[in-house]
Amino acid sequence: MDAEASPAAGETLLRTIRSVTKQPIRWLVLTHHHPDHHFGAIVFRRVGAKVIAHPDTRTLASEGGPDEQVINWIRVVGLDAMRGFEYADTPDRPVTGSDTLRIGGRAIVVLSPGPAHTPGDLMVWLPAERVLFAGDVLIEDGVTMMVDGSAPALLGALATIDALGPRVAVPGHGAIPADPGALVARTREYVTGLRTEMRAAVERGIPMKRALDPLPPADENRPVSLNSRRRRNAVRVYIEEEKGVMGLTGDSAARPMLLSSDQLAEWQRRGEVFRLIDVRTDPFTYLKGHLPDAVYLNTETLRAAERGTPLQILSGDWYAQLFARLGIRWDQPVVVYSAGETHNIDATFLVWLLAGYGHPRVYLLDGGYFKWELEQRPIAKRYPKLVPASPPPGTFRPDVASLDDVRRAVERHDALLVDARPPDQYAGEAGAQMRRGHIPGAVNHYWQDDLGQEGFGRIWKPADSLRASYRAQGITPDRRLILYCNSTTEASHVFFALKFLLGYPDVRIYTGSWTEWSEREELPVETGGTEKAGATR
Repeated sequence: MDAEASPAAGETLLRTIRSVTKQPIRWLVLTHHHPDHHFGAIVFRRVGAKVIAHPDTRTLASEGGPDEQVINWIRVVGLDAMRGFEYADTPDRPVTGSDTLRIGGRAIVVLSPGPAHTPGDLMVWLPAERVLFAGDVLIEDGVTMMVDGSAPALLGALATIDALGPRVAVPGHGAIPADPGALVARTREYVTGLRTEMRAAVERGIPMKRALDPLPPADENRPVSLNSRRRRNAVRVYIEEEKGVMGLTGDSAARPMLLSSDQLAEWQRRGEVFRLIDVRTDPFTYLKGHLPDAVYLNTETLRAAERGTPLQILSGDWYAQLFARLGIRWDQPVVVYSAGETHNIDATFLVWLLAGYGHPRVYLLDGGYFKWELEQRPIAKRYPKLVPASPPPGTFRPDVASLDDVRRAVERHDALLVDARPPDQYAGEAGAQMRRGHIPGAVNHYWQDDLGQEGFGRIWKPADSLRASYRAQGITPDRRLILYCNSTTEASHVFFALKFLLGYPDVRIYTGSWTEWSEREELPVETGGTEKAGATR
């Protein structure tokens, strides 16, 4: 993993490896494309190793072109160290989600946590030993450099590490921590604190220079020293927050979040500007009463038949027009709520679609309308005064899997299928489709199992409880996951848990769903409970 900062250093690493084993070196995994991690890669190429890396090689250091990057790096390590250099970081085996190597009977999982430190970040996970090589996503002092990445993506990567629950986490620089969870928590505290400070400065109109004044100056000749990292990160985060306020960001790494009824009430008290959307199934419940300033949307507006198959998602252009009509702006938060009892799936479906367009600030009201009403909070009957918004600035790229992806998962077992429907439908004892049962090899995780009871209402279980529940079923963040249900909505609820709450990196929804699969008679179907699969028919 990684190849040092020069051919000379790479040769030293190779000799060290040879002092331990004479086995051939088959793979070189690069955790990202900064020179200090890959400029020795040519040494390993020359002894027959193939490179596993993320295909996105962009970094600030490479902006001037490859020749300028080498010249600048020679000033750092010296000409002698760079003799024999050639670029060797183009991957033979690119990884943008997750990939599993099986060598010597051991599983080695390479996964992309998102553009946290750089766009090309990878981590290496040994599931049996629960050892994580985190690359520069983790640094010994908890101040990860984000200049080539982003703060939202780093928070997502930290959630992924939490979900893995490593016994040992090896940082990209510095000593291995005695407590991996403590280092993750310290890093998260630093990032969230910096985001809060810079957001407040932007919203108060404080220029960047003044916002950075409390920080110690950067070290002129040490661009990655602690002081330099703090200042450079602050510049990056200030710009991110400024773009967010101006509605110029399309950063899909900014994951949707839960919002409590207390938090929403506080937003209302402070006069915060946001768009509130009611997606309860029955429009007459909206007419009888809704949260103040909420606009109504029926989720059946969000899907239609495609080539005869019902309940399919629509085109990005359709959603763009609808979101603009609802007054959804990219410089304002969006809060979505449903009934909060049995139809939380309507809200998570809309959240999933908004995330597919890269909306930077989407929230799901925990407990929905039922909890809000139960707490005797304000209810309105008047409709909001809406001004149509501009169309979304980004491109619609939802996390979807095709029918061919699912076929391949069944045949090759290169992804884990997760069925979000009720257990009786999974087992083949119920269901409205032409055939009953489930896709062969799928694991059943009923979406309502992610909710707990609070009074008469339902709210999300804590992250630790969700993580343990999924892990007990073998639904772990080191696997490729394809979710399905009857029509995308139930799967969107499990997606919200895995991707947004737990930070799983490689999660997609098969939008054709059981409705498409069951109608295709040439496709196999299994029946029976979760513990024991029934016969294929």
